[in-house]
Amino acid sequence: MIRVLHVTEDHSPVNTGITSALDALTRCVPESIQPAIVCVGTDAIAARPGVALHTLPTSGLAAKWRYSPGSEKELARLVAETDVVHVHGLWMWPQWAAARLAARLAKALVVTSHGFLQPWQWQRQNWLHRLKKNIYWYGLAFPAFRQAALIHALTPREAGVLAAFFPGAPLRVIPHGIDQAAADQVLAGLPPKTPNSGNAPYFLFLGRLHPGKGIHLLIRAFARLPQTPFILKIAGPTQQREQAYADSIHRLVSELGLTDRVIFTGAVSGAAKWQLYRDAWAFCLPSFSEVIGLVNLEAAAAGTPVITSYETGIAADWQRSGGILLHPEEETIYAALCQAAAWAQAERQARGAALRALVQQQYSWARVGQQWQDVYSELVANHPDGVCVS
Repeated sequence: MIRVLHVTEDHSPVNTGITSALDALTRCVPESIQPAIVCVGTDAIAARPGVALHTLPTSGLAAKWRYSPGSEKELARLVAETDVVHVHGLWMWPQWAAARLAARLAKALVVTSHGFLQPWQWQRQNWLHRLKKNIYWYGLAFPAFRQAALIHALTPREAGVLAAFFPGAPLRVIPHGIDQAAADQVLAGLPPKTPNSGNAPYFLFLGRLHPGKGIHLLIRAFARLPQTPFILKIAGPTQQREQAYADSIHRLVSELGLTDRVIFTGAVSGAAKWQLYRDAWAFCLPSFSEVIGLVNLEAAAAGTPVITSYETGIAADWQRSGGILLHPEEETIYAALCQAAAWAQAERQARGAALRALVQQQYSWARVGQQWQDVYSELVANHPDGVCVS
């Protein structure tokens, strides 16, 4: 049994992508891997049976860095009792502290950045914010992470970025995984589709309302569609720090006269989310920067064609398998929407089926879980455990 301690600053629904990816990872690994999770905050989602979930308290100014005063000994105990420390994210106290403890206690360290070092994440900030990030990265974060036994990338595209930040470090590309069997079980329990019920066909965006997702470009492109029965559904939560962006896209919808054709559903989950995926004419994620976009895989798993950007790092054969890849620009999104709106029902179904088959082949839990088992086994075999170093 290999014990793996996953460290994240926030395992709640607010942390959207990382929470979903980490939850999936703990569920897809075989029984020879014993995962546990440590996070900061009290709103963590429930872990699967058999996975220990440790939550560390924070409050006040300490919460800005997700620092948990007085929890250093508890975190050290958890690190000491594991075989592999796997940190998710880069910028907060839990990852930094766990990385330092892993080095001190001679534990194998795996670092998954989840896209936080992508160029867009740096370039979109003003000069002062970029300066602060550089000081933090080179002065505090990188010295803690540079002794990692493995740097994990979700796509070959991200691996190229991470190689520049971690020169000479071992790199491995393992994508997100999808539990197709669980998705199929939910889909089978949904009410049947009623294509002749009079409901308008719709394009779907699902995800956090964040400027990096390109939602404003999608709205502008959608507004240019000629006479069409289509509507656009935008589903997802808004975090407090992105409230200004959420307000701006609501205003944009009003300014473009789209209040009857663009529907904001708010956050969705469970069966409601999967029904939105299944019934959409096409799913749209025109992100400026996305490591892979788990929602792309979920939509494809539901048999829905997916329009997404090259910048998501999705596999190149996505387009050969029925999807559409583009750069996040209004013109290219408009062209893709026009193309999708012109599909016959048979073509739409064929594209969705081809993408579903691709996801089953390349992103299934069985495939991804085996890759992680191999990685953790190699790290334990090659890394001396329990030898304290200063």
